[in-house]
Amino acid sequence: MNSLDIVMLVIIATLGHVMAFVWYAAYKGRWEICNTKIYNIKIEEKQIKREMRNSLHTPIHAVILAGFLYAGFFASRGWQSCVATLILAFIWAEIWHYVSHRAFHIKRFHWIHVEHHKSHINSPFTAISFSFAEKLIFDVGYLGVLAIIDQFYSLSFYGIALWYIGYLIINSFSHANFELRPGQYNKWAGRMLTSTTYHALHHSRYTNNYGLATRALDRLFTTEWTDYEPLFDRVTVERRPLEKLRDKVEPTTR
Repeated sequence: MNSLDIVMLVIIATLGHVMAFVWYAAYKGRWEICNTKIYNIKIEEKQIKREMRNSLHTPIHAVILAGFLYAGFFASRGWQSCVATLILAFIWAEIWHYVSHRAFHIKRFHWIHVEHHKSHINSPFTAISFSFAEKLIFDVGYLGVLAIIDQFYSLSFYGIALWYIGYLIINSFSHANFELRPGQYNKWAGRMLTSTTYHALHHSRYTNNYGLATRALDRLFTTEWTDYEPLFDRVTVERRPLEKLRDKVEPTTR
């Protein structure tokens, strides 16, 4: 393990918290990027405190990844391998996140995920608020399968590290209570990719919209909220935030 490997692991371990505090500063300072609010519902300080306590074990993904690296996995260092690993890591993350996320919503397993869902309205710290069991299961499952693939095709640590960096950034603003995408987003990139509003619906309604970065599997398995796009228009185009957790979008909004 060289010095660059260590630097990457430190970044992966701390980036989630760094992003959370950036959004918190934006939220408290009423920065312009926070203007397009999704839910006009106050976030209580006790929610912030609970989420910050839960975030203490969030960096476990860096520890698990370091363990695999120390054991000799993900040793490839070529740029081609890095790119190939990044693509594979992205695809597997979309699949594993969707499968594990839906499983966590099954009654028998919901105790694993319930801590994250105590936040019905997302705060800057919701993205790093999980139970220890959920973080462990997700990261061991995610990295464990990549480690098995690594036995047949040498994967790059840097490709996996880059995925984690992208994930931590995207996951952070996916749990904000304001929408960063423009009103026309769903006419181009948003046809395939999720948004902050997309995941906000999952938290407020407690089900559906399970996807991580893409809408692909939600569409394939019909688990996407059918009023997501008109709701997105209401938030971004009409600039009318939702007032209640179960608020619906009027048909005339579309």
